[in-house]
Amino acid sequence: MDQVVQAFVTGAGMLWKALWALVFGYIISAGIQVLVTREQMANTLGDRGMRQAGIAGFFGFISSSCSFAALAASRSLFVKGAHPMNGIAFLIASTNLVIELGIVLWVLLGWKFTLANFLLGILMTIYAYGLSRLWFPRGLADPAKDHAEKAQAEEGMDMDTSMEGSLQDKLLSLAGWRRIARAFVMEWMMVWKEILIGFTIAGFISVFVPQSVWNAIFLIGEGGAQDAPGLLTVVENAFVAPVVAFFTFIGSMGNVPLAAMLWSKDASFGGVIAFLGADLVAATVVWVHAKYYGWRYALYLSGLLYLCMVAAGISVHYIFALLGLIPTERPSLQEMVRFALDYTFFLNLAFLALAGALVWLHLRGHAEDRTAEEKPA
Repeated sequence: MDQVVQAFVTGAGMLWKALWALVFGYIISAGIQVLVTREQMANTLGDRGMRQAGIAGFFGFISSSCSFAALAASRSLFVKGAHPMNGIAFLIASTNLVIELGIVLWVLLGWKFTLANFLLGILMTIYAYGLSRLWFPRGLADPAKDHAEKAQAEEGMDMDTSMEGSLQDKLLSLAGWRRIARAFVMEWMMVWKEILIGFTIAGFISVFVPQSVWNAIFLIGEGGAQDAPGLLTVVENAFVAPVVAFFTFIGSMGNVPLAAMLWSKDASFGGVIAFLGADLVAATVVWVHAKYYGWRYALYLSGLLYLCMVAAGISVHYIFALLGLIPTERPSLQEMVRFALDYTFFLNLAFLALAGALVWLHLRGHAEDRTAEEKPA
C-alpha cells in the first residue's frame, strides 16, 4: 500500500512541477491557432519539396501538441490537397516541436533536452523526406486520401478554431479572446486524460519496476549511468524505446514524464530522445491512422516514422556527444518532484488563475450564444 501511495505522490509531484508550463504552453498554442487558419496552411502545401515540408513543419510547430488533434489536423491537410510528405512533416512537428512540450521538458529535464527534442523533430522531418523519396509505394496515396475523405465525412467534425480578420482585430476584440479561450478549453478537453494517465503511469513505473529490468531492457552495465554507453547500447536503446512507447499508449505530452523516468533509470540519452518522438507509433496512434487512411497507409506511415525516430535519436546522441552537451546529472524522480514553497508554487497559482479566467470567458461566451439561439426571431 505504501508503494501505491508513493507512486501516486510521485506522479502528482511531476504534474505539479510541470503544471504552470502546461498552462502557459496551451495558452500560446490556443492563441496561435486563432491567428492562422487551416486553409492558409493547405493552400501552400500542395506540392512536394523541402520548402513546402519546412512550411508544414512551421505550421505544425504553431499548432496543437495533442497527438490526436495533430492526427486530425494532418488528415485535414491531406484531404484539402496537401502532399502526403507535407502532412507527415506537419505531424512530426506538431508532436515534437510545439512550444508547450519544450517548456515542460525544460522544467523537468533541463534546456539540453528541449534543444535535443527540437533537433529530433527537425532530423525526423529530413529523414522522412529522404526516405519517402526512396520508398513510397505506387498507388498508396490516392486510396488513403479517399479513405480519409470518407472517414471525415462520416464523423462530421471540424476542429478548426481559427478566425478570419487582421491580427489586430483578433487580439483587441472580445470575440478574438473568446476564440482563444475556446481553443484553450478544447485543447485541455482533448489532452487532460492523456496528461493524467502519462504522469500516473510514470509514477507507478518508477516505483514498481526495479532497476534490474531497465538494465536488461536498455543494456545498462553494472556501472549504471557512470558507464558511457557504447554504440551498441545507443543503437539498441533507440530501437527499443519506441517499442516501450508502443505499449504505454500515451501521447506526446504524456511521454514527457515517462522520458524523465527513463532518464532517471539510466537509459542512454539517444534512447530517451527517440522515446520522445515515439508517441507517433503508440498503439492507439497506429489504430487511429488505420481508421483514417486504411491499414496499408497506416502501416507504411508507422514504419517510416519508426525508422526516422530511431535514426534521429542516434544522430542527436552523437551530435550532442561531439559538442559535449549530453547531460551528466540523473536526478531521481523523487528529487525532481519535491513539493516546496518555491517559484513553481507561485507560478502554478498565477497560471491557474489565468486558466480560470479563460475558462470563465469561454463558459460566458457559450452561455450567451445559447441564449441568443433560444430567443425568438
